[in-house]
Amino acid sequence: MIKIGLAILFVLVICLNSGLNAGETVIKGNAPSYAGYELVFYRTSDWITGTEEIAGKCRVSDSGDFSLIVNLETTTQFYTYIGIYMGYFFAEPGKIYDLVLPEIREKSPEDLLNPYFEPVEIHLGMINFSSDDLNMLIVMFDDSYIPYYDKHVNAIYSRPDYTKLDQDIKQMDEPFKEYKNQYFRNYRHFHYGMLKMLANRQRVQSLSDEYFNNQPVLYSNTAYADLFNQVFHKYFSFFGRTDSGRKIFRDINQEGSYRDLLNTLEGSRNFNNDTLTELIVLKQIHDEFYGSEFSRNGLLRILDTLLQSTTIAEHIRIGRNIRYKITRLQPGYEPPSFSLEDTGGNLVSSSDLKGRYVYLNFCTCQSYACLNEFNLLASLHQRHKERLTIVTIATDPQEEVLRQFLTSNKYDWIFLHYDRQPDILKEYDVRAFPTYFLIGPDGKLIYSPAPSPAEDFEQKLFDVMKSRGDL
Repeated sequence: MIKIGLAILFVLVICLNSGLNAGETVIKGNAPSYAGYELVFYRTSDWITGTEEIAGKCRVSDSGDFSLIVNLETTTQFYTYIGIYMGYFFAEPGKIYDLVLPEIREKSPEDLLNPYFEPVEIHLGMINFSSDDLNMLIVMFDDSYIPYYDKHVNAIYSRPDYTKLDQDIKQMDEPFKEYKNQYFRNYRHFHYGMLKMLANRQRVQSLSDEYFNNQPVLYSNTAYADLFNQVFHKYFSFFGRTDSGRKIFRDINQEGSYRDLLNTLEGSRNFNNDTLTELIVLKQIHDEFYGSEFSRNGLLRILDTLLQSTTIAEHIRIGRNIRYKITRLQPGYEPPSFSLEDTGGNLVSSSDLKGRYVYLNFCTCQSYACLNEFNLLASLHQRHKERLTIVTIATDPQEEVLRQFLTSNKYDWIFLHYDRQPDILKEYDVRAFPTYFLIGPDGKLIYSPAPSPAEDFEQKLFDVMKSRGDL
């Protein structure tokens, strides 16, 4: 994402209110340009999958006021998508955050159609900040950290001076040593670890020894998460090439055994703590699922066993998120659900379509490739509408564009507009238009992605129906 420094754009703020109950955190503000806008605040459910979860919603009044109360157990990073921006801030339990939002800048039609669009990332401003506020400290630290990051990461292409790196870290940390906020201390600590890693100052094993082995897992600290994801990225591929780790290929690919895998992992000193071990295994299942070295079925069996045996609530959440993410578009699994409106305002849900074959496609009425295939879809619809339901989810910026298109073109299969559920493009990993899927009468994916009408889809449909006894 594109970042803009908070110090340049906004003034930071936090108001404290001793009348709040423990854990109750207030998010409020006044933003007249957002009048009538629904603000949705997210947090990351887990930092292995990056799954977003809604923390709360509020509607901006006609005068621009908004307010929301959320319950927090620990310091949490919140973020919200507002036009071209993704604004974020760090919230601590029991505090009030009076946010300053940037003037609204809506996405352009081109941005709305671009599946690779990246919002401008900004650390949101606040009113009446104090000098020891967590958000202010993080902004100040990030501003001082970035020049050192650029200096030492770029130096790996010349002659890195590791002694100078240690001196610079000490110098960088000096202005912040007096601050007692534990989240901020950890935030700095793991940023220094990232700097050492990216500057090739320390290798994976020494970083693991210093920052993770026999240390508490900090599930809510973003700097911990970033370093963990870097240090243990595809760790099984590395560990499997050592003498003590070679057996993991058999444990996963042939046996699919979590118990055997744990016995093998005992050969590494990174796995002398049950909590860290489970977390690393979860990370590997996520990273290796789409690779070529490990069996997907074996990884899924290990994941299911881990979910049944773990007693750690965070790991249950992470494991479920991983399972959903890696299976949601796999043949044999149910795809993400949807509930969208047609141009007549009628709500159509994916659950309504069970019992029939569904040829689902994502298109835009302004795409030449989509327009070319609509005539082929019309022919398919006429020949197979008794058994096959065609559903087109249109991603045109305005529903009126779809309505006018269907008025001019008498296509009579199901057309839905995506604006009621815009995240559906992410959920179906739509990266180009058109994109197709074939879903069976049981509601599970058959082809993901499916061939287009011009790619012999009709013959493949016949083969599927015949193999299932439907012809």
